[in-house]
Amino acid sequence: MLYCDNCKVSLKGKHQVCPLCGGIIQNNEDVTEDVFPNIPTIYQEFNMFIRVMILISIAAIIISFAVNIIFTRDSRWSLLVAAAIACMWLSMFFILRKKNNIPKTILWQVVLISLLSVLWDYSIGWHGWSLDYVIPSICFAAMIIIAITAKLLKIGVGDMIIYFLLDGIFGFIPIIFIIFGGLNVLFPSVICVATSAINLSAIILFEGDNIKTELKKRMHI
Repeated sequence: MLYCDNCKVSLKGKHQVCPLCGGIIQNNEDVTEDVFPNIPTIYQEFNMFIRVMILISIAAIIISFAVNIIFTRDSRWSLLVAAAIACMWLSMFFILRKKNNIPKTILWQVVLISLLSVLWDYSIGWHGWSLDYVIPSICFAAMIIIAITAKLLKIGVGDMIIYFLLDGIFGFIPIIFIIFGGLNVLFPSVICVATSAINLSAIILFEGDNIKTELKKRMHI
C-alpha cells in the first residue's frame, strides 16, 4: 500500500507522486493494481491492423501510378485514386474521433463530394471524369471505411443493418451509370459494384441470422 506523509492517506495503484498534493509517496512494497485500469485506445488496440491497412493503401497508390504510366499515359486517373485513398483516411480519422452517427456522416460526405465533383466537371466543360472516376472511387472508399470502422468500433447488430443498407446504396449508384450508358470508362464502376456485392455477401453469410433476429425484434414479428 502506498502512503502520503503530507496528506496522511493511503493510496491504491502505482502512483509515483500523491494525486492530492503532488508530494513524493512512500512505497510499502505491497503494490496494488490501479483502481482505474489502463484502457487502450482504438489506435493502440488495432495498431497492427491499421499499419497493414496503411501499407495496403500505399501499395494501391503505387500500383495505380505504375499501371497509369505503363498502359494509359494519356490520362491521369491514378491521381484520382490517390486522392480517393487520402480522402478515405481523412474521413476515417474524423469518424473515429467523433464516433457520433457514423453512417449519416459517411453518407453526407459521399453526397457532398459527389456533387462537388459533378459541378466542377460541368464548370470546366464536362469531360465525364466525375462519373467515370470520382463517384465510383468515393463510393468504393466509403465501403472500405464502413468495413474498417465496423472492425475497429465493434458495432452491434442494430447498426449493422444500417451499414448493410449503405453498402447497397453505394453499390447501386454506379449501376445506374452503367445501365444508362453515361460512362466512358467502366472499370471503376465495375470494381465499386463488385466490392458492394462482396461486402453484402459477407454480411449476409456471417451476420445474416443476427440481422434476422434484430429485424424481428424491431418489427415485433
